[in-house]
Amino acid sequence: MRRTGIDLSPARCIVVDAETSGRRRKGDPGTLRVHHFASLSSADSRALTAELKVLVERKAFPRRAWVNLWEVRSSHQYVLLPSGQASELESMVRHHGASALGMTDAEVTVATTIGSTRGEPGHHSKTEVSFFAAGSQDVRERLRPLVEAGFEIEGVTTPCGALWSQARLRRPSLPGEVHAHVALGVTQSALGIFSNGSLLYGRDLDWGYATPTLGAPAPMNREDLAGRLSAELRRSFLYLKQYWEEEVSQILLCGDMPEIRSLTAPLIERLNIEVETLDTLEGIDTASLPVGFGEQAATYRLASSIAAEPPPVNLLPVEITADRPSQTGPRIFVAGTAAAVALGAFLYAQASAARAEADRQLTLVRREISLLQPAVSALAASQVLPKTEPVQRAALSALDAQGPSMARLLEALANAAPSDVTVESLRALPDGDAWSVAIEAFAAGPDFVRARDASESFLRALEASTSFGAPLQPPTRRIVDGKRSGIELAAAYRVRK
Repeated sequence: MRRTGIDLSPARCIVVDAETSGRRRKGDPGTLRVHHFASLSSADSRALTAELKVLVERKAFPRRAWVNLWEVRSSHQYVLLPSGQASELESMVRHHGASALGMTDAEVTVATTIGSTRGEPGHHSKTEVSFFAAGSQDVRERLRPLVEAGFEIEGVTTPCGALWSQARLRRPSLPGEVHAHVALGVTQSALGIFSNGSLLYGRDLDWGYATPTLGAPAPMNREDLAGRLSAELRRSFLYLKQYWEEEVSQILLCGDMPEIRSLTAPLIERLNIEVETLDTLEGIDTASLPVGFGEQAATYRLASSIAAEPPPVNLLPVEITADRPSQTGPRIFVAGTAAAVALGAFLYAQASAARAEADRQLTLVRREISLLQPAVSALAASQVLPKTEPVQRAALSALDAQGPSMARLLEALANAAPSDVTVESLRALPDGDAWSVAIEAFAAGPDFVRARDASESFLRALEASTSFGAPLQPPTRRIVDGKRSGIELAAAYRVRK
């Protein structure tokens, strides 16, 4: 999915329009394709808003954006918690994250990922949990220029989360390998350690490659910088050994630092670990790369990564997009027809249901398809839909041929949805020996926190099911308010027939 990645620090704002290209399969992130990029000053928020507004109005950059925020109060940890219900774990983590920042639960936004269960002989099993926490008010203030410029903020992360995106795009060749990613900025840096696409350790560093002075920061001596970074890495590796047996096998460097490759040799000498700098175009589609991007690839890595592969944690306060209007238009008709076809296939295939009732439901589905046929035909004529055989005939053929497999898919979907989540559309298109399945759902709740908990529970249940598994890309979430309040979800999966 094409979106804008924004890497925002107090001094500069990096903007990249990127996506992944090529056929993506589980464990294969595809190739990074960059369409546009820009580097702006963020010292004056009004000037920044004006410059960003120009980028949006020219339609050069997608309005949908993920943002990486430097210098916000945040905490990120990998912890082992007593196994329990997901809601209990999330409640513990929310309180833990608030305590780490010296704030109340209401003052922070916390995002979690719940991993596998680890058991040890003679001990109760524990569950792996990675969490990010940030002060909600800090996030709101930092996002203001971007929102006023017209960007629709889908997600927010910190530098450690952006490194997580980078790690998911550059997974090790061997399963189980542990890699450390470092982003070096002028006066701030970040360190994250990852394995199999999961966060094991994250830390913001309050120093960078330059020393603050009364004027412009002065670049630090390379040997001094290598010594400071290697000492920080050693401490992090020792901390990680409390939880993880495997050794870190590679360090990857990116960031603003000029001639970042000069750090490779001194770090290898001090740590005896392979070091790679991300100032090359490895993993990037060079066929249509914008002029000038390659010369500063290491600087643009974080913005590119969150645009193409957002991290699985989102620190966007729920009220940021509460006033964003719902989108209407042709998509509703397409999704509605696909949902009707899927529902008809499900009902038609139920051996336990009375045949008369199944036939009655199938008649209703056919009637709905017929009513929607003019709208669908118009969309096909305008190339919103492919000009294939008539939708009605294809839909009815799908009912007869794919009913059983669709029934299993919808049964898994029904089992995954808690009472507060309504599946509003399901679109399943043939893709070889599998279905390409797109799901849209709505999580309601008396408040946005409850709605978010329900939506995350639903997405975790889908990923844990044998039918769906991991999504093709991180699901999107959009806060809505008005006649109905809650969270709209969209996710895509590849499901075997």
